[in-house]
Amino acid sequence: MRRLKVAACVAAVSISLAGCFSVDVAPSTVLGEGVEKHITVENYGWYLLGCVPLVCGNEKLDSWCAFSIFCDEVRPEIAFSKMKDVARKEGYEITDFHVINDNDVLQVEAYSVTIPWLVVRKEVSLSANLAKKGGLK
Repeated sequence: MRRLKVAACVAAVSISLAGCFSVDVAPSTVLGEGVEKHITVENYGWYLLGCVPLVCGNEKLDSWCAFSIFCDEVRPEIAFSKMKDVARKEGYEITDFHVINDNDVLQVEAYSVTIPWLVVRKEVSLSANLAKKGGLK
């Protein structure tokens, strides 16, 4: 019974630390002339030593699992591809495009010594406005 509780705790922590891939589209009338919506595409994941992928958000949004194990999907080109798909499907042009690519080091304090670069959290965030095709002057 104790092993089952430990396994359940490990699974819960693993899922809570797992990556997340999200696409958010919000309507707005305050973004500028011809701009109708704002889109944000984000993904993050955890990497061993900053280069070996452990877990990240699953870029297949209709998948049964929200994260991918041992896959390197925290890349701007993957997020931009999803952004282009949403814009094309809804008949919009992408304008005012911004990219944030960030790495956070998980540091371990052991015996007053900080050990960096064991586990790194990588994140990519793309943000843009969506305007109807031909709507911008």
